[in-house]
Amino acid sequence: MAVRQVSPNRQLVALLKLRWTMIRSRGVRWGIAIATLVPISLVLIGLVSLQNAPEEQRFNLAVATPTFYVGFAILTLLAPLVSGGGYELYPAEQVVAYPLRPATVFRGTLVLAPVNLAWVINVIALFIVTGFAVGRPTWGGTGRALLVVAVFVGFATVFGHAVGWFVMGIRQRRRGRVSTNALGILLVAAALVVVWTGDVVALLENFPTSKVLLAAYDGYSAHYGAWLTMIVGLLLAGALLLRVGDAAAAWALRRPGDHADRTSSRTVARRPNHRSELLALVAIDHASVWRSTPLRRGVLVLVLVPGVIAALAGMAWQSLILVPGLIAAGAGLLFGINAFTLDSTGSVWLSTLPGWSKPAFLAKSLVFSEVALAAVLSALVGGSLRAPDPSSSAEVTAALAAALCCALVVVAIGMRSSLQHPHRADLQGPRDTPAPPGVMAAQSIRFASITTLTCLYFASLAVSGVWWLPIVGGVPVASLAVLHWRQTAAAWSHPHVRANVIVTVAGG
Repeated sequence: MAVRQVSPNRQLVALLKLRWTMIRSRGVRWGIAIATLVPISLVLIGLVSLQNAPEEQRFNLAVATPTFYVGFAILTLLAPLVSGGGYELYPAEQVVAYPLRPATVFRGTLVLAPVNLAWVINVIALFIVTGFAVGRPTWGGTGRALLVVAVFVGFATVFGHAVGWFVMGIRQRRRGRVSTNALGILLVAAALVVVWTGDVVALLENFPTSKVLLAAYDGYSAHYGAWLTMIVGLLLAGALLLRVGDAAAAWALRRPGDHADRTSSRTVARRPNHRSELLALVAIDHASVWRSTPLRRGVLVLVLVPGVIAALAGMAWQSLILVPGLIAAGAGLLFGINAFTLDSTGSVWLSTLPGWSKPAFLAKSLVFSEVALAAVLSALVGGSLRAPDPSSSAEVTAALAAALCCALVVVAIGMRSSLQHPHRADLQGPRDTPAPPGVMAAQSIRFASITTLTCLYFASLAVSGVWWLPIVGGVPVASLAVLHWRQTAAAWSHPHVRANVIVTVAGG
């Protein structure tokens, strides 16, 4: 008797319902609900607030809008590549006994795309800048223009995830990893050459995403032919790519890897003894980050990609002041919300070492700070390469102060979250995350809102034109972050708090 297969969509709905019932915390449920409403609210607020902006600003933003489309297209490609195809609803080892179809896994990664903070922020920016650039808001014209943006977001997301799963299948073998690494290096080098030669504007003008913006203009102007052609074309291409992604995921999941062929042991030189317990624990945490596939990829992308994109965008210094908040928030979601999971099962053994408690907390904080600072400074350095001259030195000092303070704020919040809400996570598979999807979504809203307010505070200080005012204004922000961190460190000193964290990250 033939067995009828359940469709991927029905399986996905059942998995989503099960994941929702597994969320026992009412606060997390409220956080997810708010996370779905905040982007819509921000888009509406942005469109209304820019309604009476002068036409000169509208023209300037219209010129820069194609850059946002290119940035989002790059993001939709990089995010699945970094996470091995996208985030998972459930770790693979938890559903290995169930007959899940590969298409279900692929479409689950599409549903979890909004968990990526950078994806959400870029989508909000696309809606706002497009609605502002096409003309003054109207229900009909602006609605038709934003419909083009919505369809483009769906198409680009499906395309990026399909490519991510295809590349994941290629990287199952050593030859594939070498070739994709070489291709990635060549692409980064090509981007740097484009920035150095000053051909960025010509590249953006010839990029296919410029046609999407033209279709948004057509929709606003009631040119229904070109507008409808673009929407239908993107929908058909997206449906085709969905099938391609299903096939790519099925191929990647059944393709055997060569991980078992690698030598499990090798001869290494004996490392010198570290001068203190703190340095030894920092070295262990560095090794834990580098050995973890998702963390290693995440660190490389956070440090390299924001700087390249900021250089391509050529943002003004007023905009660069807002960049550190978004980058620092992304660094916090990498592993900062569950920093003690770096030790995993080894935390049980490490916690038995004499005098381990204080150096362990400080070591996690230092490694977290290194990642956050490297990411925000990379974005500032890259953005400064093509940024026009600042109107005052206060803009430069405000950007630097915002970068430092946002990193400190994210570290303080992340270490508190790591103590209060630890989770079990191996962080070995390419799609592993430090916390469940619902927690990641709620934490992304928390990080983004706090860091954005921090950057807006420094942007307001830069308006004064006094170079030392952002520095002085940053002292209370940094002091509050350090005070918050010290309170968390004091809580970590209690044995029952440490025991709860260790047991959770080691055994669940």
